[in-house]
Amino acid sequence: MTGPAITVFTSTVYGDVARLWHACIARAFPQSDAAIEIFDDSPGQDLDSSLYPGARLLRRTPSCRDFHEAYNEAVQRAATPFLAFVDTDLFWTSAGLWLRVRAALAAPEVAAVSCVSRSVTESHGTFAVVVKSDVYRSALVELPGGFFPAIENLDPGQPRETWRFHDTGDLLTRAVVARGFEVRLLNLERSGDLVRFDGITLTRRAAEWMGARALARMARDSDYFWHGYAGNVILRGLHDRLFSEGPRYAFRPSTAPAFRLALAGGMRRTRDRLAYLTRLRRGSGAVERFVTGRG
Repeated sequence: MTGPAITVFTSTVYGDVARLWHACIARAFPQSDAAIEIFDDSPGQDLDSSLYPGARLLRRTPSCRDFHEAYNEAVQRAATPFLAFVDTDLFWTSAGLWLRVRAALAAPEVAAVSCVSRSVTESHGTFAVVVKSDVYRSALVELPGGFFPAIENLDPGQPRETWRFHDTGDLLTRAVVARGFEVRLLNLERSGDLVRFDGITLTRRAAEWMGARALARMARDSDYFWHGYAGNVILRGLHDRLFSEGPRYAFRPSTAPAFRLALAGGMRRTRDRLAYLTRLRRGSGAVERFVTGRG
């Protein structure tokens, strides 16, 4: 075949995080083998396409209003045999991983290989999954909602425990399996092939809605928001080192609260948060070495 074999797609609210993501993807996939698409889900629709050389920047349209519709549209539009969904806070740091995934997809029964999968339910989500475009396009015929989340048994008069929640990509994963295909659900975050930062986007959005001080208070008691706060601190430094010519990382969280809050909440929480900080620093180093070619 001629032309790219895979389209790598993501949706982003923050252009600086996407710039780090793009720097990794551009090295992880051979230029001749991959088309890169970035859906601009930012409030102002004002991401600068010049910061993502070689990538196609997509804006909202009346038929593609948010990231869920953008995922479905990416499947319908894909002109390549394979389509990868990779979240912008998950950084691909291996030039060999795509070759291994492609080899697994050579089996006719394998429709998708999920490099990072959900832990609560059997689903690939959109963290880092490579799918066969034609299989998923066919699945959308039977499941038009595609990547949309859903709630079954929704009844305000019944206990919430009886409701059944389906997150992004859950129903589509099951629809593909129901068609007789295999979806391989892997978890490679600790393999050295991928680096994952948790809660980056929602933490920044929370800071925009309620202010940095309120976010710091929430991060004291919420591991999710603390992970996002600390992760943004680490990514800010990484981004500004790699792209010293600017623009700078737009979210400027103070370093001091992230480390001070790591020591709040008892011995077990302190131990877990310090371990997470160590993981973030190692991950940041892995991204930096990969992007600069020193890894």
